[in-house]
Amino acid sequence: MRRRAAVLIPIALAATGCVMPDQMAGLQKDVADVQQQLASVAKTQAELSKKVADLDAKVGSGDTVKREDIADMKASIDGVVRQSTATADKVDQVNARVDRLSQDVELIRDSARRSASGPAPAGAAAVGAMAGAAAADAATPAAAGGTTPNPNALYTSAYADFSKGNYPLAIQGFEEYASRFPEAELADNAMYWIGECRFSQGSFKAAIDGFDAMLAKYPKSDKAAAANLKKALAYLQLNQVGQGVEQLRYVVATYPGSDEARIAKDRLTALGKP
Repeated sequence: MRRRAAVLIPIALAATGCVMPDQMAGLQKDVADVQQQLASVAKTQAELSKKVADLDAKVGSGDTVKREDIADMKASIDGVVRQSTATADKVDQVNARVDRLSQDVELIRDSARRSASGPAPAGAAAVGAMAGAAAADAATPAAAGGTTPNPNALYTSAYADFSKGNYPLAIQGFEEYASRFPEAELADNAMYWIGECRFSQGSFKAAIDGFDAMLAKYPKSDKAAAANLKKALAYLQLNQVGQGVEQLRYVVATYPGSDEARIAKDRLTALGKP
């Protein structure tokens, strides 16, 4: 999946003069939300780094490390992972909206060019009408199974359920999205959030299976690093420390310089496995 600078693209779209004011306002609000979330993630990561340094200093000086300190560290790491992936998902949603607006702009331009060149021949108009009817038919199932859901609405609804902690509903929505729209911009994200839902439910084995399924289908997804890190945390939750450590080291080696690699390093340090 592509990852672009969401801040600059709305400005470029506005310059075309084809974006409605309410659409532009919505995008600008989303961009502002993303910027705020990124700042919050950076602050949380700085706090986590300080906690790791303090814990490392205690270990180095021979002081006893309390169980509460380790539990707090673990909760902080999980929180950073969840916050970071949620922010990345918001960026993906903004970018997907920008893609749709870009397509709308191109359609408007094409329509304007056709209008400027004069009316279309009668035969072309008939073909266009037939194509429109075919498109309408394609959007409606032949059987009485109901209309095909809007992919954006389906994804947004599932993500809202996840944010509210309605994990069974979120899983149902993300599974339907991933099944119906496997080539969509956010299909890999949908499968990732299924794993996150399972993790949040405490079903750590099912979470690992979910992340594995996503990685097998979308190995180049920009959620791959987060999925591999969350697999490691799930192994640790299952007390499979050896596999967890191996997975953390895989994240460090495979995604150097990423937030997930830094979090994996911090967790390895906390486990005494640097």
